[in-house]
Amino acid sequence: MKLPFTVALAAILTQVSPALADDGLYQDVADPNSSFVRVVAPGQTVASINGESVSDIASGVSDYVNVMPGEIDVVVPNGTGVVEVGPSAYYTVLFTEDGQTEIVTDDITNSPSKADISVYNLTDTPSIDVFVPQANAVAVEGIEAMQGQSVAIKAPLTLDFELRSGDEVLATVSEVELIRNAGVSIVLLQNDDGYSAFATDNSYLK
Repeated sequence: MKLPFTVALAAILTQVSPALADDGLYQDVADPNSSFVRVVAPGQTVASINGESVSDIASGVSDYVNVMPGEIDVVVPNGTGVVEVGPSAYYTVLFTEDGQTEIVTDDITNSPSKADISVYNLTDTPSIDVFVPQANAVAVEGIEAMQGQSVAIKAPLTLDFELRSGDEVLATVSEVELIRNAGVSIVLLQNDDGYSAFATDNSYLK
């Protein structure tokens, strides 16, 4: 029997070693009204966010860039997007291979007791769920094509994540280390050979 994710997670938290690192990866915001914007653009290595150059993009996921509210441009070599930035928010601009954009508002909590997990469906599969085998529960469900969702869970701990369409496991990312006051992003990709996924730590332009 599958348990609600919060109940199942509480059960496995008792097995977590307190020795896991607790390194907060978030940067303090200079202005409380400012926001963060980044891109997810697999295959690209550089981006410009509100005029700030971001290079060495790991796996196509850029640093978050601190910006003030207003309309800003986001540019990668194969496309350009425009984001209407509100105060105190987090945005991820998803780029397709042909340069089209979708803008996702990330629900980032910055909790001192939790880790943020953001999952992006960069495929044409209309809906995916994120299943955690250790908890026998779904952490995030119903992520539409070219969209993303975020969830915050108690940390520290290390979990595997299965990205599923119905009962079919499309891809798996294993041993993702979750740290308090930090976050990871999981990206599901699709090509001629099928599906793949990767996880990377959230990072901020210094």
